Amino acid sequence: MKKIIYAVVIFSCIVFGIFSVTGQAAYSQGKKTSEEGKRVIAHSEADAHKAVEQGCRIVRKIKTLHAVVCSEKTADILGFEEDVRVFATDAGANHQIGADTVQAGGNTGAGRKVVVIDTGYNYLHPELASSYLEGKDFVNGDDDPMDDNGHGSHVAGIITADGINPQAKGVAPDAGIIAGKVLDAAGSGFFSDVVAGIYWAIDGPDGIASTSDDFHPDAINMSLGTARPYVYKNFCDSVLPDVTAAIQYARQRGTAVVVAAGNSGSAGVSIPGCVSYSVTIGAVDALDKIASFSGRGNAVDLTAPGVSIFSSYPGGYATLSGTSMATPMVSGVIALLKAAQPTLSESAVESKLFKTAKDLGRRGKDPTYGWGRVNAQATVSLTEGTHKITPRAGDHPLHDAHEE
Repeated sequence: MKKIIYAVVIFSCIVFGIFSVTGQAAYSQGKKTSEEGKRVIAHSEADAHKAVEQGCRIVRKIKTLHAVVCSEKTADILGFEEDVRVFATDAGANHQIGADTVQAGGNTGAGRKVVVIDTGYNYLHPELASSYLEGKDFVNGDDDPMDDNGHGSHVAGIITADGINPQAKGVAPDAGIIAGKVLDAAGSGFFSDVVAGIYWAIDGPDGIASTSDDFHPDAINMSLGTARPYVYKNFCDSVLPDVTAAIQYARQRGTAVVVAAGNSGSAGVSIPGCVSYSVTIGAVDALDKIASFSGRGNAVDLTAPGVSIFSSYPGGYATLSGTSMATPMVSGVIALLKAAQPTLSESAVESKLFKTAKDLGRRGKDPTYGWGRVNAQATVSLTEGTHKITPRAGDHPLHDAHEE
């Protein structure tokens, strides 16, 4: 086989390499308020006048109520009531997949762990701080996985954002995140770092299996993959055998490896999504229609919402589209499922996900939707048995390796 140098580049930019983050930016950052400082309420003309004398600015007057913007320090000195921010209550993708119903029943993924292998993790973001457990930076060779791109924090927020802004609430807001930074500030990196990240996710910091520092994650989320021409309509296990071996290793030790199908549309599925041991995720819109960019091929197992997904981002929030956004939806559902049924094997987790998916496209499994759109409510509610799926004629046996 011809030797190929596999580099990484973010998919929402011009592709100069062949490995990319599979998210497309609708906005580079969430919309910022034009007001600098803290917004508080003055309940009388006298209080409003006092605030103005202290350098505050009146931004709204309703009868005797004045909304004023002050510096943080001045607002604290004045001691006025904070003008509390409100948000639209649209549950968005969480409602589409039934995760909001699972959460309403008391299951928020508490006690479960997901490893996010991406551009890093902004552990200082208010939506993400409480979920951070541990991390490693494979790009710079240290233990600080701070996100200098934004993609990884957006992906992680889809899994576990606290919901300070309810529209950004994660699928499993009480799950913990272990962050492996394998992509740099430009969203690029190398498969050798991805492979190292997978083994680290399973074996822990000491690199030795079955020791006290093992993380025991329920899922590894990889919203990344190759771009054209390195996409495949069938399985690609022999193309990068080290990647295949690492994913198989994780699965054998009870961890689902959830991977984006990529954004190459009908051209095929990217590596490592086309590896037969991956749980490979395509993207649908809010109406469960396949996204035009969603990678298609025999490796696709499931779809999830991946169009205009609102989540945490450096400086606030952002709305992004891509199979990168669909993939953590499924990782979050796995956290919910394992919170409800912690003794499930990895194969049983996969079986329940596939069995309960909302069938879309052709009946049964197909190269566009896989088994269908993930259904958190049905998956978590399905408690009896492992519900093995017998593939239809033309389907691949689960995890049987093929190559285009």
